[in-house]
Amino acid sequence: MVEREGVEMDEFERELREQLRARSAPAGFVDGVMARVPERTRRGTWWSIGNVAPVWRWAVAALLVAGMVAGGVERDRQQRIAGERAREQVLLALQITGSTLRDVQQKISTDGRRESGQRDAGRNTRDEAVR
Repeated sequence: MVEREGVEMDEFERELREQLRARSAPAGFVDGVMARVPERTRRGTWWSIGNVAPVWRWAVAALLVAGMVAGGVERDRQQRIAGERAREQVLLALQITGSTLRDVQQKISTDGRRESGQRDAGRNTRDEAVR
């Protein structure tokens, strides 16, 4: 039974191959088909879409171009806004840095005066002890 199925399958595959084998078209086949195809579709390109009037094709093309231009303008606007935000962030960072540096400088200056005053007081006491 298994052998019989294998033989039947081989026969089926042989017939399938025979039917699917490439054959050349009969003489005059292409001319006959082309004679039945209307002239308008025969010379058609990717641009000739069915029975759409040329005016509508140009309108669609104009809309596509306008959409691309609008998209480019919008992208430029978004890049400008992003640049302005970055500029504001840099300016804020500089203000914070400047403020912090002023605070540190003021603290150093205040601590320096105290140390200087303490040193001077120590000198005065020593000087008085020497005298």
